[in-house]
Amino acid sequence: MNKNATVNSEIPQAGSESDAALSSRWENLTIKSRFIFAKIFQQEDICLTLLQRLFPELDITEVKYVEAEKTVEGSAGSKAVRYDVYVKTPKKYAFTLEMQVEDRDSLPKRSRYYSAMMCEDLLPSGASYASLPPAFVVMFCPFDLFRKGRHIYTFTYKCGEDPSVSLEDGSCIIFLNSKGTADDVSQEILSFLNYMEGIVTEGDEFIARLEDAVRKAKKNAVWRQEYMMYQMEMAHERWVARKEGREEGIKEGREEGREEGREEVIIEMISAKVKKGRDLPAIADMLEQEESKIRPIYDLILSMPDASPGEILKALHPEPEAKT
Repeated sequence: MNKNATVNSEIPQAGSESDAALSSRWENLTIKSRFIFAKIFQQEDICLTLLQRLFPELDITEVKYVEAEKTVEGSAGSKAVRYDVYVKTPKKYAFTLEMQVEDRDSLPKRSRYYSAMMCEDLLPSGASYASLPPAFVVMFCPFDLFRKGRHIYTFTYKCGEDPSVSLEDGSCIIFLNSKGTADDVSQEILSFLNYMEGIVTEGDEFIARLEDAVRKAKKNAVWRQEYMMYQMEMAHERWVARKEGREEGIKEGREEGREEGREEVIIEMISAKVKKGRDLPAIADMLEQEESKIRPIYDLILSMPDASPGEILKALHPEPEAKT
């Protein structure tokens, strides 16, 4: 029997049931979906209005560049990033607008890396450091990452010895969340945060435009197909991960061998995804694993990029030193 035929016959197919489930998921997507968020805010007029609400002090009157799901590769060997919405203005401000729906402990470091990669993209070779424009990383979350009850947390560099002294390097990271309770944002910003929770503020023209844009997005056949294909790819990768782990375990006769075989397969899969530029949260999601459980493997792969899965496995479980 053809081995490939056997494997293919077991792969979950995009039949009527899965199509129906994906279609239902598509119809129920809201602005909290990173896919919908990126598609809506790549529209310049909508993006401009949100920026004006977030940063009235910057007097932004137009945007000159908006790109959804922009990838910045960085230097050789560094991790690439993909921004949900990347924006530049004629007054030389740069923004990345991100929708983060999962409460992960890696978000602060993710925001730090996003900010660093923006600088790499904004400062061409040979340019003066003085020409580096202000860069803002804005993360929208349907949870309070810092558990202080605020809607907004703004971070800039301050002197540790004297907080009244600012570094003034132009970088700024902002976390906005829809679960805050403090009176700390304008009504215009609060309207958008409420909209993330499905609450439509009556009389707010911008929210009405968002509602209309989301409805139109649901009717966009190209976007619908793009979303469904991505979801099917993710489901297939998770299925392959589970299947390969099971088959590798079966090959070993002893329980120790089965566990070691499964671990090596997981190492291979994580390594392949690291090479594709996937970060820890994305890999954990694809493999349906907790970040904390696969972080040691992920960290070893980053620190030993040329090591084989077997070498990573040995480093993960070093043999105890012999007693003298």
